[in-house]
Amino acid sequence: MTSKKLGALLRSVPPATASAEAAPSPVPRPESAHERSSRPAMSAGAEQEVPLQVLIPERVRKRLAVKAAEEGRSLRALMLTAIRSLGIEVTDEEIKGKRGRKGT
Repeated sequence: MTSKKLGALLRSVPPATASAEAAPSPVPRPESAHERSSRPAMSAGAEQEVPLQVLIPERVRKRLAVKAAEEGRSLRALMLTAIRSLGIEVTDEEIKGKRGRKGT
């Protein structure tokens, strides 16, 4: 490829590195009733799960991992049980999780 062709090709693609200017984040639009009704129905009692990320001290994270291992539970189950102890409704089914289930 000649340098002219290479130069034209490189100018036609966006740069692969982040620029100093932050790209404006898209504003989410409200979901219409039609879009909500066209989603696949979830099984009774099932809710969509969303990620939660928090920063905690490393020593606390290690203690949580040890506690989960001692109890033979996942870290997720341990945390959901702790959240339940705060008075927030969390079902046994939600604590149990989806891993190991067949047919879901």
